[in-house]
Amino acid sequence: MDTVDARVERILEAAGNAPSVYNTQPWQVGFTDSTMTLRADPSRQLRHSDPHGREMLISCGAFLFNARTAARRESLLAVTRVLPDPDDDRLVAEVTFEPGPDPSGDELELAVAITRRATSRVPFEDQPLPTDILAAVQAAAHAEGARLRLVQPSDPARDDLTRLIRRAEGLAAEDPVSRGEEAAWTNVGADRDDGIPQDLLGPAPDEEDAPVRRFLGSQGSVPFEQHSTMAVLATSGDSPRDWVAAGQALEHALLTATSYYVRVSFATTVLENPTTRHDLRRALSLDTFPQMVMRLGTTATPGHAPRRAVSDLT
Repeated sequence: MDTVDARVERILEAAGNAPSVYNTQPWQVGFTDSTMTLRADPSRQLRHSDPHGREMLISCGAFLFNARTAARRESLLAVTRVLPDPDDDRLVAEVTFEPGPDPSGDELELAVAITRRATSRVPFEDQPLPTDILAAVQAAAHAEGARLRLVQPSDPARDDLTRLIRRAEGLAAEDPVSRGEEAAWTNVGADRDDGIPQDLLGPAPDEEDAPVRRFLGSQGSVPFEQHSTMAVLATSGDSPRDWVAAGQALEHALLTATSYYVRVSFATTVLENPTTRHDLRRALSLDTFPQMVMRLGTTATPGHAPRRAVSDLT
């Protein structure tokens, strides 16, 4: 493999470390000369929980941001066209890699964070994060065209957010199709290169009001923190283009958080239910559209979920 091909392989390996709902990794890539095509893979879409492909495109957006970031580590520029074909809604982006300047220190720091980032599903330290770290994470999301609405313990909307998360979780628990989708992608065996293994599901919370996702395969229950920072990532619109932008903003924010040794856990169910998503928007007085809910904090380094090999992405 020549130098250019080796660079491309490293870029794809880094891109494949992007977060995705249930670690479904719903992306496919192709190459023609120096141009990469990124496509959404409908066979990995959660048809019941994500019927419109919103979370699928957010996941692909995170993959795209990782590819852009990894390209800079290789002294390449990723010239990107998002949703370039109006007649092909599965074609997420076309990316042409061109020679560029050496990466800056900030660009290298983000690239290094790609392999360090991992979703955490365990309790965090029971305190909000420092304001300077939160400002950096917010700025990262804003750089990609999204907003990050912080919901601190003192925020009057915190109780409403927690209540809506619990309500959505309860409704999903009563839905056998939703539970079937969850079962297909969690508690997976060692032979799987996707999904979430049981040892990474984390424990269930002792508290009924803890803003933590309860997985079918959770082992035991423990007290979770009550005072960590929560945040809602939102975009000005709610179109497929906005969903891709949300994924890029999410990953930029996550990599920035990782560079400060901050971990993130997601609460996606509240946005998969149209009613609770609408109610969340109203509770937080958002004039934007919520695309991701998360809690941020510090804890021990989590394990990494399995990833498909580069050869399986094409």
